[in-house]
Amino acid sequence: MAPPNHRLVSAAIFLALLIVSPAPAMARAAKHSRLLPPPSSKLVEQVCNGSAITNRRFCLKALSNPEAAAATSLNGLTKVILHLAATNAQHTLDIINGMITSGKTTSPAIKSCAGNYQEVIRSFRMVVGELTEDPMTANYDVKVVGDFIDYCEKALASGNVHVPRISVGNRFVMNYVWMGFQATNNM
Repeated sequence: MAPPNHRLVSAAIFLALLIVSPAPAMARAAKHSRLLPPPSSKLVEQVCNGSAITNRRFCLKALSNPEAAAATSLNGLTKVILHLAATNAQHTLDIINGMITSGKTTSPAIKSCAGNYQEVIRSFRMVVGELTEDPMTANYDVKVVGDFIDYCEKALASGNVHVPRISVGNRFVMNYVWMGFQATNNM
């Protein structure tokens, strides 16, 4: 039978090896990768793995739809992204307009956001037309859309207005801005 100190040393070495083993890190990485939806196509993977993407999970989830999977060119996928962006921005604008028309707010900040969102939607739609004619201009214009979201955020902050639904909409639109920027940058 081994002396008690020998068993204690053996147990300590075993625990040390278990702690520094790469297995827990690999298990965490495997768990994390299962949380991300798989890219629906190589084009989606190309865009969502781009350096401009600030939220890869959002990108993969937003583009895990039949339209994105069916895109056969970067131009086609970019149109899908811009359509999703405009639809999402319209949803946020509807929330803002609902607040204004219901009389729940007379805040100039909210009214400023309404005007900014109208420009966001108009700009996303305009960029679709630029894709074939001038991809460089489309790339610039899609990035500039983010300025309107910044203006909305600044108006809310300076007016000390806190509307979580608008803030969430702003974050979503910015994710689409970066997705559109990455996609047009790859063209």
